[in-house]
Amino acid sequence: MKTTMRKISTMLVPAVALCMASLTSAMAQDDDVLKVLRINDKSFSINLVGSIVNQLPENIRQQPLGTYYKNVIDDMIDTHLTAEAARTSGLAENPLLKEIAQRAMDRVLAEAWLNEEINRRITDDMVLKSYNDLVADTESRTEVRARHILVNTEDEAMAAITRLDDGEDFAELAKELSTGPSGPSGGELGYFRRGAMVPSFELASFNLAKGTYSKAPVQTQFGWHVIFVEDRRVADAPELDDVRNQLTSNISVKIAGNIIAELRNDADIEQMSFEEVREAEKARQGASE
Repeated sequence: MKTTMRKISTMLVPAVALCMASLTSAMAQDDDVLKVLRINDKSFSINLVGSIVNQLPENIRQQPLGTYYKNVIDDMIDTHLTAEAARTSGLAENPLLKEIAQRAMDRVLAEAWLNEEINRRITDDMVLKSYNDLVADTESRTEVRARHILVNTEDEAMAAITRLDDGEDFAELAKELSTGPSGPSGGELGYFRRGAMVPSFELASFNLAKGTYSKAPVQTQFGWHVIFVEDRRVADAPELDDVRNQLTSNISVKIAGNIIAELRNDADIEQMSFEEVREAEKARQGASE
């Protein structure tokens, strides 16, 4: 049976964007690539070292290569010798280990092939269109400049709103009442975009027109807020070169998802649900008793 196209964003898809550069480098080798290690009759290339380094934590990779190069080589030696001992013992014929090894090989091949296929499909026009969409999306760049009064209870917030309704100045009232760190500056929060504040505060702020304050208290984990929006503006769009890498990465993930959807659609896949697995295991265990 053919699978549906749900759950296309598998673990493999985001991994593509992360490994594109390293895979391209590792695959661009020729027959005379530098061999940096030999163990018995097996040689290992500088490209393999680079691939291993690319998988190290960022805090290590930020250090000079010379500070941990020997550790990488030592690990390659120890791993190869131990694996050879395992093969000699016959452990390599263990069915589960064969499956695990095949899974590891599959991931390496999958990421390498996806990288090549993405590079083949992605175009400058795609990047330009994505950039133009970003520029046209003024909502994502909309910013509000707000003040707030933070108090401990809803009743205190309602009392503040009543005083605002009576004409008191918001900034002066914030200095008097607000318990937040912005209180001494009149509740000033400056300009912020969507995603910068907790959801309920953000929703209330962006729903207010310029020059208005919230007529109902807004609750967050910090307490109760009265919000005043002083200004609204649309920030300038970034230059294409400043966001090119991010746009390319986003497009790559989408292309990878499309590729996987195509592969799944053309494949004959049968899979057991969790419930089916549980029932089958129960039946198998019952039969063995």
